Amino acid sequence: MSGVSLDGNSETLSLNLYPILDIFSILICFLLMNFSTQSQSVETGGNLELPISEVKMSLDEAASVSVSQKDVTIQGGVSIPLMANGDVSPDQVDQGALKLAYQEFKKLKTSQETLKNRDKSLSLNNLAFHTLTLEADKKAKFQILKRIMLSGQQAEFISWKLAVARAEVN
Repeated sequence: MSGVSLDGNSETLSLNLYPILDIFSILICFLLMNFSTQSQSVETGGNLELPISEVKMSLDEAASVSVSQKDVTIQGGVSIPLMANGDVSPDQVDQGALKLAYQEFKKLKTSQETLKNRDKSLSLNNLAFHTLTLEADKKAKFQILKRIMLSGQQAEFISWKLAVARAEVN
């Protein structure tokens, strides 16, 4: 390598690029290994048959709402039974939304806000606290899905992610 003369002295300063190239190549390999794609697996209830779709984005962690032909389950706990027509009884509805779902969403929202305020060091983006995942049977009535989404909206959940089965490629 060529050197640089300092102040007219006969000493030269040379730069050896091989160690630097080694470090950069190791760094690139390390970053490529850590940025590989990950799949997100969501556990669904045994009596659900999800609709088929092509998934292009990953599913982040979010509270889940599961709608089967018999009931609506919120975050694996509270269950709202459905009538034979796929809707709820009129006494469970307030302004188009499900009363019990709204109450559960408010509790969930409060617990998320408490967690967010308690631990500021969490590296969760703000959207994760305003998102719900909806798992619905493909035969579920749109009316009940609309009631659930309205309940979530009233509880300040602004974004929904829909769980679907992956389409098989032939």
